[in-house]
Amino acid sequence: MAQWTITYSKDNNTNTLDMQADHKPEMEDAVEHLLAWARENLEKGEFGDGQDKQSSEPAVLLLRHYGITITGIAAS
Repeated sequence: MAQWTITYSKDNNTNTLDMQADHKPEMEDAVEHLLAWARENLEKGEFGDGQDKQSSEPAVLLLRHYGITITGIAAS
């Protein structure tokens, strides 16, 4: 199994989180992995402009609740 590095932006900083996968994860998989990590390690808040309040898409939840956007996925 290969190790992949998910690069993300939060609070105007670039951070990374590692993920194990047989092949390069799709963006949706990376979002789910990062969202699960954020739920366990970060305090939930209110971010974004509030337009997608009804959306339950993982990428929208990641932005709205944790202020995180994924910027890349690369092999480690």
